[in-house]
Amino acid sequence: MTDPSDLINLLSETASALSAARGSSVGGEGVGADGLIVVRTTSPGRVTGIHLDPAVSGLPLEELASELTSAVNAALADLQSQTVDAVDLDVLGDQLAELQERTSRQFTAFTDTLVEAQAALVRRAGEPR
Repeated sequence: MTDPSDLINLLSETASALSAARGSSVGGEGVGADGLIVVRTTSPGRVTGIHLDPAVSGLPLEELASELTSAVNAALADLQSQTVDAVDLDVLGDQLAELQERTSRQFTAFTDTLVEAQAALVRRAGEPR
């Protein structure tokens, strides 16, 4: 029979990975206008800061808008790539599959033990005292 502590450890590791994935704070950063614009983002896709160097005031409004849009999009793309990296669904899926397999084996062994115990009790009940 599989050692129950192995199953408990696997459950604990999987729960920890899920908890870390949920609670991890990742952020993205995007730069525009040769570093004069810096945009920061955080989950779930919120802009947390925009830094504009005073030198951007000399840019034409159309160029400023374009550079700002590029910086925001870059920050969101950076955030998205970090979020995907932070949660490795393949690893979690493998751990859950292993957990399912171990649990199935453990319950089968447990059931077999109960059936054997029941058979032993029936045999004893039929024996003369």
